[in-house]
Amino acid sequence: MRLLNILIYGALLVAVVSTATWLYALYSLSETEMREPAAPLRAEAQPPVDNRIVLMNASSYIAAAAWGGLAAALAYKGIVRSIWSKSMFDYSVFKLLVKMRGSVTRMKILQTLEKPMNRQQLANELGIDWKAIDRHIELLINYRLIREIDEGNGRVKQYVLTEDGKRVLELLEKLSQISTT
Repeated sequence: MRLLNILIYGALLVAVVSTATWLYALYSLSETEMREPAAPLRAEAQPPVDNRIVLMNASSYIAAAAWGGLAAALAYKGIVRSIWSKSMFDYSVFKLLVKMRGSVTRMKILQTLEKPMNRQQLANELGIDWKAIDRHIELLINYRLIREIDEGNGRVKQYVLTEDGKRVLELLEKLSQISTT
């Protein structure tokens, strides 16, 4: 589960529990006031602290913060989805590069392919076994984010970033800037 989803579910849980606590404390106070009239206080006497009032005040602040956090997380998720959909890339490309296992490696491959490289060079550059690079290369070629170029001798295949790959990197950079602000 991704961090944003954990934040959304956590904020929702805290918001619901704190709102329910606030409602319970409010109901409890109103029931008490209806049953018992307040005793007149003398000038020097301090009224006793009612823990229900403290609970109600604290839960109202917590509920407001949790509902605000939930709204912010959902808004961020909507902004990311909106920016991605305007880019004319399929959501499956987003999942491939951001959500799926191995997405960090695929992003590193795209960022490394500013100049043509073969699988072994990529493996050495990223410090990953070339067999692991193999599957990522296959996926990136299928999504047309990189392409294969032949050096002429037919044995060593080099890979280079396509225009779509460059646009995806720019888009992901834009999304990372939004997430940091």
